[in-house]
Amino acid sequence: MRIFGVIFIAAATLWPVYWFGGLAGQHDAGALFSQYLGSASLILMGINQFLATRIKGLETFFGSLDRIYVLHKWIAVIAIAALGLHDIIDAEMDGIRGGALSGIAEDIGEVSLYGLLILGFASVITFIPYHLWKWTHRFIGVFFAMGAFHFFFIEKPFQNAERLGLYVSAFCLLGLASYLYMILLRPMLPVGHAYVVKAIRHVGTVTEITLTPKGRGMRHKAGQFAFLQLAQSGLGEEHPFTLSSAPAEDGSLRFSIKDLGDFTRRLGQNLDEGGDATVTGPFGHFTLPSGRDPQVWIGAGIGVTPFIAFAESLKTRETGPVTLYYCVREESDAFFAEELRQLAADVPAFELVLLSSANGERLTADIIAAKAAADLGRTHVYFCGPKAMRSALRTELISKGLRGSRFHFEEFEMRSGIGLRKLANWLLDRGLSELARRREQRAQPGE
Repeated sequence: MRIFGVIFIAAATLWPVYWFGGLAGQHDAGALFSQYLGSASLILMGINQFLATRIKGLETFFGSLDRIYVLHKWIAVIAIAALGLHDIIDAEMDGIRGGALSGIAEDIGEVSLYGLLILGFASVITFIPYHLWKWTHRFIGVFFAMGAFHFFFIEKPFQNAERLGLYVSAFCLLGLASYLYMILLRPMLPVGHAYVVKAIRHVGTVTEITLTPKGRGMRHKAGQFAFLQLAQSGLGEEHPFTLSSAPAEDGSLRFSIKDLGDFTRRLGQNLDEGGDATVTGPFGHFTLPSGRDPQVWIGAGIGVTPFIAFAESLKTRETGPVTLYYCVREESDAFFAEELRQLAADVPAFELVLLSSANGERLTADIIAAKAAADLGRTHVYFCGPKAMRSALRTELISKGLRGSRFHFEEFEMRSGIGLRKLANWLLDRGLSELARRREQRAQPGE
């Protein structure tokens, strides 16, 4: 993500401290801090509603959309934590009276708090089905609107027309406008590009869909992703998928979608040729660099899809040596091996290395570094696959001389948790260890 976008969000959230500081000598410090936490939470949620719009220009300022989704998640976590503290720390101040609606605003604020806590918690529990999560996620905007109402009419040590009040109100209005745009305006606008399902091919557990444009179509770069919506019963949900083809002269697009859940399973079973589709995008900055520096591509499982598009694009551009490590569990899982072998035959600079863990073949940083040799410092490494594998390879490659800025990756999961499962496992392990230790103590002689 772009650092100046993160700095902007941090500055926007901290700026009210200046005005609250001016009130410090006039009111209880704890109550003022609670008021600030409530205001900061609204500022963050207003920004988050704006980030959810996916309007043009967001990627320029905040970074690629996959990183924006990560940013969106952590902003929400911080905002809800601040809101929880605001509720715990008493914000009432002596000598301040609210208006006629202050009592109602207090009650609505409580509803907003618990609604946001429940939906926020549900958002980071990744085993909740996508369609259910997405449906309930829409109500976050409703509870945010309640929180804004609470702010406008609750008793506080400043007026809405003062600088502090106007500042926080501006972010409330930004969030409300963004929510109304997503719920009411966006569905009526021609946001996406119209396509027709031209061909469907099933390769193992992967469904390959080729689309042809009805009009001009969408212009994209190899490696980018887009949101796909199909006009067919049971397939109307909008989902993001990587484009597995380089830009084509006829404007056609290809998606290679693995059966990983309810929607992708229905898609593989029920999609028919000739149906309409809407594609929105493109998004993402996971694209090839210019120049002739060596490149290493690492695609694990279905993570190979952007590299198919990369390899196709090599036919029309000059490049330095490129090595693709295609990592699968079984050789039979390498659904795109033949296509990639043909591309390797057509492009002399492109080499395919297929690794099967079932055959004891595992990709390590030593293998990559040995092949790159002295060129590792100039090499661009592109990775798409599981996070644990990515973290391990990145750390080891940097220790061997790879520049950190040259390790490029795409967030493989746009909806991710915050480590609750790891925390639960850690607590369970600690609990079991402590239980075993106490049993051992009781079993010792003399105990």
